[in-house]
Amino acid sequence: MVALLLMAKGNRMATTREVRSSQRQRRVRVYTAWHPVLVALLEHVLPEGWYQCISEFQLAREPLRVDIVILRRSRRGAPPRPRLLTSVVGELAEHTLVHFKGPTDELERDDARMLLAYALQYLVVAEIDDPGAVALRVLAPRLTPRFTEALRSLGCTLTPTGPGTHEGRLGVFPLRVVETVPANAREGEHLLYTVTPGMVADPGGIPALSPAEIAVFWALLEHVEQVRHPLPGQRKRHMKDEKRVVESFEQALARLVARLPPEQRLAGLAPEQVLQAYAPEQVLQAYAPEQRLAGLAPEQRLAGLTEAQAVLALPDAMLRALSEEYLATLPRQTQAAIQKRLGAASGRQPARRRKTRGPSK
Repeated sequence: MVALLLMAKGNRMATTREVRSSQRQRRVRVYTAWHPVLVALLEHVLPEGWYQCISEFQLAREPLRVDIVILRRSRRGAPPRPRLLTSVVGELAEHTLVHFKGPTDELERDDARMLLAYALQYLVVAEIDDPGAVALRVLAPRLTPRFTEALRSLGCTLTPTGPGTHEGRLGVFPLRVVETVPANAREGEHLLYTVTPGMVADPGGIPALSPAEIAVFWALLEHVEQVRHPLPGQRKRHMKDEKRVVESFEQALARLVARLPPEQRLAGLAPEQVLQAYAPEQVLQAYAPEQRLAGLAPEQRLAGLTEAQAVLALPDAMLRALSEEYLATLPRQTQAAIQKRLGAASGRQPARRRKTRGPSK
């Protein structure tokens, strides 16, 4: 009986440990690797010194964080108009909450409800008295009927304001929805391609970027590298789509570099850095023979050649000056090559050797 009780107790303890273990596993926060890409993108297009970009925000006294980006005004006055991604960072409020859906996600019905809940909780935690100081932005590949219907059930109707952009009011909060797929085709919005499904399916299809956009793209590459290899002291996070993010940016980089003219690809590189990518014979093939030998002393030009090869390297005038006795010491193949060259130079066919007849019987 005691043994049965101990077995039962042991089974209960094992079950409890399994439940706790599964609960701990469920509590592991899985981040999307596209989220830091968006944060880096916004940080580089916002007017410098005017906004604080907060990648996460705690909405309760106990830990409660969401994949939402806070763009908070950090100084008074009228900020300059941003040059890039004006659909996202143009006309920002004092506090702008950006709800983001990456290339592998879609807008769901609950996104509309949670967005309103986030805004109301933010008012409380950030101690904001005037709700008019808060605005909402949604970034997603496409609007979905279920998300639009959920907004309508909350009294929000969206009005198209441009290719891929829609405006409305969710409760007391102004709302702008940006569809990254159609919007990225517009001038100044091409960087949105980096957070669209196209970046996963066809990274090489990234639109031609302006010099300002290319500078931001290089900065994004650095952030992607940090996603894969965190800096010392940074915690490695469990991230959804991490492999897809890294592979997509590597392929997009290859396509962008292929589009650049040679002088831009090589700008800033020393000649020895450029030549390290090629084998010596590949480098020499790009030059004519006289260019390859320019600056070399005669003994340097002949170094490594056999005697026969050195003779064939002589000009025709010097070949004619060689004695028949010396030429007879060379291999037959070399003698034939010399005769052919000298005959071609004189415009005559090389004379054939006559067969020596033996003594008549």
